[in-house]
Amino acid sequence: MQQDTIVAIATPFGKSGVGVLRISGPQAAELLGRLFQSKRGLAVAEWQSHHLYLGKLYDEAGCLLDTALAVLMRAPHSYTGEDVAEFQTHGGMRLLQHALDATLACGARLATPGEFTLRAFLNGKLDLSQAEAVLDIIEAKTPSAAQLAAAQLEGKLSRRVAEIEAQVRGILARITVAVDFPDDADAPLPEELQALLAAAEQAIAELLATAGTGRVLREGLRTALVGAVNVGKSSLLNQLLGTERAIVAGQPGTTRDVIEETLDLGGLPLLLIDTAGFRAPDLADEVERIGMARSRQALDMAQLVLLVIDAQRGLDAEATRLLAETQGRPRLLILNKCDVADEAMLASLEDALRSAAPGEEPLRLSALTGDGVAALSQAVRRCLALGAEQDASAAMLSNARQQQAVLRAQQALAEASAALAAGQEPDLVAIDVENALSALGEISGRSASEQVLEEIFSRFCLGK
Repeated sequence: MQQDTIVAIATPFGKSGVGVLRISGPQAAELLGRLFQSKRGLAVAEWQSHHLYLGKLYDEAGCLLDTALAVLMRAPHSYTGEDVAEFQTHGGMRLLQHALDATLACGARLATPGEFTLRAFLNGKLDLSQAEAVLDIIEAKTPSAAQLAAAQLEGKLSRRVAEIEAQVRGILARITVAVDFPDDADAPLPEELQALLAAAEQAIAELLATAGTGRVLREGLRTALVGAVNVGKSSLLNQLLGTERAIVAGQPGTTRDVIEETLDLGGLPLLLIDTAGFRAPDLADEVERIGMARSRQALDMAQLVLLVIDAQRGLDAEATRLLAETQGRPRLLILNKCDVADEAMLASLEDALRSAAPGEEPLRLSALTGDGVAALSQAVRRCLALGAEQDASAAMLSNARQQQAVLRAQQALAEASAALAAGQEPDLVAIDVENALSALGEISGRSASEQVLEEIFSRFCLGK
């Protein structure tokens, strides 16, 4: 347990109904007693843990600051595992700053970003994947992302990884028997160890299979609206967002720069990128050429391409070129302006696209009326091979750090299996199994480095 006491404002700066000042550490109760007087006149030693008390909040000089609520959460039954005190005041920025200054003057130290959650991790209240989930639930942009973070905070991923770790430790224990007691009747045969390794590898493969969906739900999907000039990309952006975010006009080249907005599309967070329209460089001015260069960069980084084609213009030269350029990437072919296109022309265009892009079904849409927009969510899910009702509460890997750790564990077990098949001594096989166990331990933080911890907790806000 840390020896110093930390304090921070736990609510955003600005006007609000309530503001919270959080204190954690060995002096939390003492500071509470110095700055707060309960209406009932109870000394802090008489307070019940986790009960709110109404009273007066004072500064270090005894000047009244506010009528407030206060709570003391005694160790170890608190968020950080230490004594935690909170003042709940009115949400004025100046008031909270005055209360913070008073607490600092009484001997507390200003907390660093994420230090409350770091202490929770160090004191065994959370493992590292749960600590990451705290940040994820704060930053969640869609209900599905929040649900995924809540499941991870509740420990679903932790428990699944712990089950796999138990399998791997069991293998290591069997190998130890083979090393220490090679002639013992209980010493495992190579075939038995191979079966155990195969079962552990299968469990890891199943967990790895969740990484794509988990990262999409957590981070969002970079989705680029791509097409020639004046095909209606900006109109589609506005229709999806439900607001006039992009300028729409009849002349070509209206969008000169890349516009990015986050959209909740049926539970999928999309980072929607409206790009400048592509056309021959000699037809564009210098500003538009810069916009097209940025659009090409956005296209290169996109995880999903929405290729917008003007249903009235059909497969002109620019549409044909973009169709070829985006071939083989996750994409949807969107026929826009279907509300004004001739049905025969639409059917012919769809046939041409099916021939040029086998297996891809064009999606009819009108960015002007909104027809077809409702079907876009289902089309995105099909394109990404996501189920219609993805269970965001399941145990999933949700970030690159977790995914890389499991990949290293998978590689280590594969090397152990190969070494065993090649007739290597059991103690050499054990090294690979230990490496797998260490990699899995990085997810919970059991074997994470100080550098990893610093990187994770530095992303937190003050007060959390």
